[in-house]
Amino acid sequence: MRIRPDAFAFTLLLGALVALPPLSIDMGLPALELSRGSLGASAEQATLTLSVFLVGFGGAQLLVGPLSDRFGRRPVMLGGLALYALGGIGCALAPAIGVLLGCRLVAGIGAAGSTTLAMAIVRDVFEGHAARVKMSSVSMVITIAPIIAPTIGGQLLLLGGWRFIYSLLAITGVVLLTTVWFGLAETRP
Repeated sequence: MRIRPDAFAFTLLLGALVALPPLSIDMGLPALELSRGSLGASAEQATLTLSVFLVGFGGAQLLVGPLSDRFGRRPVMLGGLALYALGGIGCALAPAIGVLLGCRLVAGIGAAGSTTLAMAIVRDVFEGHAARVKMSSVSMVITIAPIIAPTIGGQLLLLGGWRFIYSLLAITGVVLLTTVWFGLAETRP
């Protein structure tokens, strides 16, 4: 069943999509030292998990827009969320720092579509005042997510360790993938 653009669930979905990258970056901050120790990595290698994600995220945004203009928002977003989920699973299961870095790169590439395409979807579906209201709601999530993410990550670290954080991010990717698959119609004009 498709989610109607005027429904609160549509705004909630867009908010979750734009929150994915900042949560992916900042939830892992409290776990850097534990992941470093667990994988026998240096402090510099552990910190690279942030940089590698950002490289994938930033670089892929250059492709996401043109691809979604050509093939549609929905298929590009589905592909990105699938990559993100696979990268998250790889991070949670990583036996070595090199594998963790590679999976963080894949997750960053996959996450690029969520923010970029959520904004494009707002522009596709809404006009005038409704577009400004929806864009404000989505922008508010982008502002708040990085502020609360380290606290969430710290609590998750207490519950299950650094792999639990990556597992939860992977599960979030799967939930968003499923929601977009069943709930989001193509919006490209």
